[in-house]
Amino acid sequence: MQKKGALLITLSMIFFLSGCIDKGALEDSNQMDEKDAKIKALEIENEELQETLQSIQTNYNNTKEQADYYNQLIDELLNDYSDAQLKDLAIRLWDYELEVNGSPIAKDGVVGVNKNTFEISVIERQPAYVVLPNDIFTQGKISGNYNEHLTFNTEPSESYATDGTVVTAIHHKFADMAKGATITFSITEELKKRLGMDTSEITIKIDK
Repeated sequence: MQKKGALLITLSMIFFLSGCIDKGALEDSNQMDEKDAKIKALEIENEELQETLQSIQTNYNNTKEQADYYNQLIDELLNDYSDAQLKDLAIRLWDYELEVNGSPIAKDGVVGVNKNTFEISVIERQPAYVVLPNDIFTQGKISGNYNEHLTFNTEPSESYATDGTVVTAIHHKFADMAKGATITFSITEELKKRLGMDTSEITIKIDK
């Protein structure tokens, strides 16, 4: 009986250990499968990134070739321009605007507003991409500081600037003006010409 009991205990231990070994081996196998799957996913992602990078590089090279071609073509065309023609082209590349509350002032210089607080803005705009040599391009700007081309008869309540990459502006705020009041200011002949206006005297009427 003792031998049978010992045999049963031994067999039980063998089965128990075999189960532990099989379970451990299965867990190891599952972990290996998970690692292999992660590695495979990373390899696929890396291949996709390499393909994207190659596509970007190809597009960049093509764009650069086109840009070089057009720059060469522009240089050849500009060689046929006189200095006066180049300056005229530069002038047309700089744009100036005069607005009241975001709306352009009419050519006759008369503006009516229905609010007793308003802003007068003078804006300078240049192209995002410049084809002219810089020394020629800068000749197209209005002389001096564009804000100096306005002269107010009434001092603004506040003045401030906004500055972007290709657009800058000076804003003059008039606050709490009396109804029926009139604000006048003048612009230089140079700015008048740039704006295409008929007058250099601007009148803003606050509606009653």
